[in-house]
Amino acid sequence: MALQTIRISGFAGVKQGSCAGGIPFNWAEDAQNVSTVGGRLRRVKGYRAIYPTVTGAARKLRRLFIWPRENGTTDCLVARQDTLFRYDLNTQSWRDLYHYTDDMDADTFDFLKAKIGSTETLLIGNGLEPILKWEGGSASVAAFGSAQMLSNKAVNYLELYFGRLFAAGDREHPARLYWSQAPGGSRTIEDWSADESSENVSGGHVEVGTDSDPITGLFALSNQLLIFKKDKLYRLLGDRPGNYRIVPVEAALTQPIHTACVLYGDRLFFLTDEGLYFFDGQTVRRTAHGADLIPLLSQVDFSASASAACGDTLYFAVKEHAASVHNDLLIEYDVLRDCFLLRRGFQIVDLTSCYGTLYLLTGRGEVAILNEGTTYGGDPIQAYWETPWLDGASALTMKQTVEAVLTGTGGPLKVLALGEAREGDSAGQLSGENAPKEYLLRSVGRRLKLRIENVSGSDFDISGGVELLFDEQRRVL
Repeated sequence: MALQTIRISGFAGVKQGSCAGGIPFNWAEDAQNVSTVGGRLRRVKGYRAIYPTVTGAARKLRRLFIWPRENGTTDCLVARQDTLFRYDLNTQSWRDLYHYTDDMDADTFDFLKAKIGSTETLLIGNGLEPILKWEGGSASVAAFGSAQMLSNKAVNYLELYFGRLFAAGDREHPARLYWSQAPGGSRTIEDWSADESSENVSGGHVEVGTDSDPITGLFALSNQLLIFKKDKLYRLLGDRPGNYRIVPVEAALTQPIHTACVLYGDRLFFLTDEGLYFFDGQTVRRTAHGADLIPLLSQVDFSASASAACGDTLYFAVKEHAASVHNDLLIEYDVLRDCFLLRRGFQIVDLTSCYGTLYLLTGRGEVAILNEGTTYGGDPIQAYWETPWLDGASALTMKQTVEAVLTGTGGPLKVLALGEAREGDSAGQLSGENAPKEYLLRSVGRRLKLRIENVSGSDFDISGGVELLFDEQRRVL
């Protein structure tokens, strides 16, 4: 008989797929709805709805956009597959802004803040109709550009780069990249035609690549425009048509869905079924812990994905279950700590970030703020954190857990010791920051696993780590 202890002094993120013993014990093999910032293990906050439920069937909702105006006000727009809505703060109700002639898919909308002359304008691309523009405050939207200015194209990828508007997603010319004239004098981004005075202020277009594969996303960095195609990534370099160069990025990668791409500073991150990658200005790399969720990512559905950056955290919403109408898994990536955490328990149509606040459009049709409140729209937040399997110094010995000691506040908590031969659990309230709480356990097996979970959505904060005591002895043959 030999009593052994394992000490978890600080909690990390979720790491999957390693062989037995390959995952550090302070990392979770599975977890949901917990935070590990500062090495503490806490139940996350929920979300708080800020506007009434959007009119109409929630399953038809597509995109969310929060538009901060220069005058200090904020507009909220929601795209349903047949209607564009805006929230009227005066009447505290949703108003129809535009009705589409065709049903729009989740990945066909793009919103872009821009200025046309001195007018603050929101551009809305949908891929099936010409670009719309909305000046805010007005009761309706207007058409962008014209046939004469060659800008009446049905595109759905919009970016501003060195003052010009770039666009792609034209179904008639799927590999074509458009750009506007350089604003100045009588020129605006609504004009995509040539200017006789100079090539360098003219609008124009180019076919990207040597094949007809469609452009699938545009992302503007400070010194280059990234152009995703079906199986390739390209960079547009230069600040005017006279010195534009489009060069391929020589890197093997799984092409992402553009709604699973997010800008963080001047770096573009994107999540695929092979992990989390980023473009470093020259080439594509996977983050150091970018492969930690591959077993999970290989099973999820990215078709309706949504993403946003808020502070130093990246958020990616995907479908974990095929039967889900909307995304039902929110993957969080802490850029500074290079680790993943997971949220479950609610459905997400879209995400957007504005001035350090993360907004989400839920499957119920709520526009809500994440990380506020104590529930997910009234539903309890079910949280747990589970270690990888532990076999100690040898898989030849039998282990019997005795107790786990936790220090922190909140609860009640349920602590489970999982063993191959027998499991045991214990529940109770945490005793306080300086008062360790003992949870008696009785599990048996060659390998052990510890699971900490809340009860009925209870809040908790484990600040002093965890100590697990178990008895290890040789098997009798």
